[in-house]
Amino acid sequence: MLHIATHNGIFHADEISAIALLEIFVDEVDITRVPHNTKNFDNFDMIIDIGRKYDGEKYFDHHQYKGGKSSAGLIWEFIGKEKEYPKISTLVKLIDKHDVGEKRAKEFEYPNIIKCFNTTDIYSKKQEEAFLEAVAFAKKVFLSLKEASDAVIKAKEIVANSYVFDNNPAIIELQRFTPHWNSYINGEKTPHIKTVVWEDEATKKWYAKIPPKRAGSFELVAPPFKKDSSMEFIHSSGFLAVAQDEDILKRYLKSQRM
Repeated sequence: MLHIATHNGIFHADEISAIALLEIFVDEVDITRVPHNTKNFDNFDMIIDIGRKYDGEKYFDHHQYKGGKSSAGLIWEFIGKEKEYPKISTLVKLIDKHDVGEKRAKEFEYPNIIKCFNTTDIYSKKQEEAFLEAVAFAKKVFLSLKEASDAVIKAKEIVANSYVFDNNPAIIELQRFTPHWNSYINGEKTPHIKTVVWEDEATKKWYAKIPPKRAGSFELVAPPFKKDSSMEFIHSSGFLAVAQDEDILKRYLKSQRM
């Protein structure tokens, strides 16, 4: 358990995010919000956005740091996973730029959403509850980014363990489904692969998708699937086809000359 001190009153995205990141990546936290003029922090493990000191170990008052980072950026640097989780790093940089005045966030961007959690009475019990609600919200945001990155990393292993489908090297069957396969199978990385297939574990139906030309692109590497009465579903744009079983899918793909 980390015993953390931060300032009371109005809270911002930087200390909220710093605390959320510590709880996700380091340990559970116990938070005490104290006045800005507090001087004795002997009973705390970490001091965030207060204390008039920065040492990168216990004290993380970014007002004493001249490198353009907020408390969130300093804590993220302390955690040391910037390269492992680039999406989180991107959000932390947005918080940093907003907090130090380099580039203000837009109305509905993350720093201003966090700001909306503040109450009109900033020294009330409701404000303390709002603070914890903001931390919980921030945790959900960062956890979703972490889980997405972890899934992309796991997808690499799944793709590596996939195999040729129906003796056709242009068709790859996934070892199991991952929504992130196109990070590794696309026109830029695997131009020879024209179709990706897999069996849905729940329904036992077979799915086929045409890879994009680039990861995240809507352009396809092959002509779209054509309508066929043997198939259960063909998407109107032709990028996805669903068959009742493996044999039906094999016959369909052969008819499509995939």
